[in-house]
Amino acid sequence: MAERKRALTCHWVLTTLFVVALVSGACSSDRDNPEKQVRSLLAQGETAAEQKQAGTLRQMISEKYSDSQGQDKKAIESTLRYYLLRHQTIHLFTRIREIAFPAPDLAHVDMMVAMAGQPIANVGELERLQADLHRFEINLVREQGEWKVLRAEWRRAEIGDFL
Repeated sequence: MAERKRALTCHWVLTTLFVVALVSGACSSDRDNPEKQVRSLLAQGETAAEQKQAGTLRQMISEKYSDSQGQDKKAIESTLRYYLLRHQTIHLFTRIREIAFPAPDLAHVDMMVAMAGQPIANVGELERLQADLHRFEINLVREQGEWKVLRAEWRRAEIGDFL
């Protein structure tokens, strides 16, 4: 039971950090369009997560990070290291449901993330690959011109959520 809980937390951490990677450089080239900033970094963030670039991903978490599980930035970094060591390969498949900006320096992302040990080409492969499916609600903050994850919550998802 403890191992299962730790594995679920690891999935959550990796996926959260993936989302952070998506938005981390958003301030550089498209300063006037935050939504375009978030969307333009999807491929870059996926690459960082799949290539296990832990240092890059860790830099994308706010020092003020906290979540409903009582985790802070240090706890997330520790879990991330464990997850990256435990999994030989990581492949992600994402669907953004919504990006909202309640304030100029705050963003809320609602997205679906599937994780598997093999590449996921489309929604039809999710069941065959037995991918772990999650829905994430992530709050981002722009700190000194860079987007960082401030809070993230997740729950299990169904294949239909990806359609």
